[in-house]
Amino acid sequence: MGEDRGEDWSTFVRRYRLRHGLSQVHMGELLGVAQRTVSRWERGDDKPSVAQQKRLRDLGWEPEGTLLRSLYASITHCPAARALTRTSNLELYRLSGPALVKRPSMANWVGHQLAPIACGVLAEIMEDRPLQQAIANGDIQSLITTTRSVLKTEEHDQIGLYLTTITYFFHEGTLYSDAIGVPAPSDAACGYRAVAMDEAICDV
Repeated sequence: MGEDRGEDWSTFVRRYRLRHGLSQVHMGELLGVAQRTVSRWERGDDKPSVAQQKRLRDLGWEPEGTLLRSLYASITHCPAARALTRTSNLELYRLSGPALVKRPSMANWVGHQLAPIACGVLAEIMEDRPLQQAIANGDIQSLITTTRSVLKTEEHDQIGLYLTTITYFFHEGTLYSDAIGVPAPSDAACGYRAVAMDEAICDV
């Protein structure tokens, strides 16, 4: 999408918002504007600025290939906080609506690397060299993590305790991670556990 091609931004904004189950207020929070501004966009009375159009393009980008398109669709409709990243550099590709509601500033990070703002358990995982090598070799199917906020964003201190499963998969030679998080019991201990590929197979 690009402004010079005369996109229908009213349709794009409304379709994205409804597809992710977001109110106009939440959509405005994602883009740093008031609810009335989102309403004007959807009515066609105004259109997003160039910077806001870029954010919308990043949020709405659709991948090529059946597998990733299907995965994007499942993330779009996921009722839990969920994120898809390219694992080698933690480049954020997609977020579910609940993930955006949980941490609205993440709209600014779609299409960008998360490594610079990683903290807590996520930083520990990234620094665990044997684990990272095992993931790169395809020996690890997933990680089960219990965390508080793992990203230093403006919502960092407001994020509660989450139980997250991070699943790894290769697609056309690129390693991706699909993380799905749900609230964890308040007495859960933070940390992570790797699930080996053969362990996952044996449990099926």
